[in-house]
Amino acid sequence: MKKTIFTTLLMVLFIISKTKAQDDPSHWSVDLMSGITTGSFTFNSKTTAQGAINVRYSMNPVASFHGDMGFGQFRSGGSMQGPYGFENDYFTIGVGTRMNILRMLSGPNSVTDRFGVYASTGIGLMRGNLNVSNTQAPGYRSRDSRVNAVVFRIATGASYRINRRVDFFVQAQFNHSDSDFLDGYERIDGGSTGRFTGGDSFVNTSAGITLKFGRSHTRHTDWYQRDHHSVPMSQSLHADLASMQARLEQKERRQEQLGERIQSLNQTLNEFSHLINTAHEDQFERYENQLESMQNRLDLMQSDINDITDTAEIRRDETRESRFFVVAAVFSSMERAESALRQIENAGFDQASIEKDRRRNYYLVNYSGHPTREEALQEMQKIRAETNPESWVYVK
Repeated sequence: MKKTIFTTLLMVLFIISKTKAQDDPSHWSVDLMSGITTGSFTFNSKTTAQGAINVRYSMNPVASFHGDMGFGQFRSGGSMQGPYGFENDYFTIGVGTRMNILRMLSGPNSVTDRFGVYASTGIGLMRGNLNVSNTQAPGYRSRDSRVNAVVFRIATGASYRINRRVDFFVQAQFNHSDSDFLDGYERIDGGSTGRFTGGDSFVNTSAGITLKFGRSHTRHTDWYQRDHHSVPMSQSLHADLASMQARLEQKERRQEQLGERIQSLNQTLNEFSHLINTAHEDQFERYENQLESMQNRLDLMQSDINDITDTAEIRRDETRESRFFVVAAVFSSMERAESALRQIENAGFDQASIEKDRRRNYYLVNYSGHPTREEALQEMQKIRAETNPESWVYVK
């Protein structure tokens, strides 16, 4: 029978490990605990240490199912020195259920989101390694041996949520075995030595922490569900909620990306604004002068095209008077023309001058004036190569 129970426990733990909790890992948690054990055996045991680990799956906000493994030691008060001393180093494995009583009674609220009061029950298999100090105790059967026993458990405890991932809990668990041999001594007359007929009993008092799995929105060891009391969610509803959560997370990621792009654009605009505000005033003036000169030059060129006949007449009447000018720039105001003339004179052009086109009311700032077109063209080529590639010849 014990072999069958052990096989059944292993099968249940295997099923737990393969269960996917409706593809939501927030149903899973791990309890790590340790504490002290006191026994009610043929000869009362000394208070000793024990520890355990539980892997729990919350079936709904109130009920959970767990598999556990534990270890510890039973010892008599005098250890192995007294006439009835014993030591039992044991290992346990089991399964059980747990109910959050506080949440079941009051439902989800600000108190049950943080505190829990629960009760649990289960069954386990104990494997012990017994050593006794007296194998010839009168009225008892005793021996050094390995012992297997089935243990029935009832526990109660309280938990406190530290944060979304961690709970703290304390627990007291009463354990009753089907064996009267956990302390290595068994009455020959078959009388009871524990609290109940037929086996030994012991109590574990533990404290520990719960580590929760899944997404960070999980707010309690038991599955957090605001709009339900203790009714498990259907698979389809759970899938809908999971889909909504995924869409919400995707929306949040897109908002973050949009925020990063807006921030990058603002930074670029600030840099561009700073560049504009810190640009040198002379540079803007130079660009403006160049644009105005080019526009005026285009106007003059268009006028020259229309006045081809006049130009031919001028060619026939060439004299030694300066009628051909190498132009540096063209302005519509005399002030700008005079400013440009001073700059050209400072650059070493002693023959610089200002000519006014009276028909179009423009002021032409010239590097030099020449009586023939050939001389003007030669000077223009030289100036273009050395000083101003935009210079041109104006015919007066």
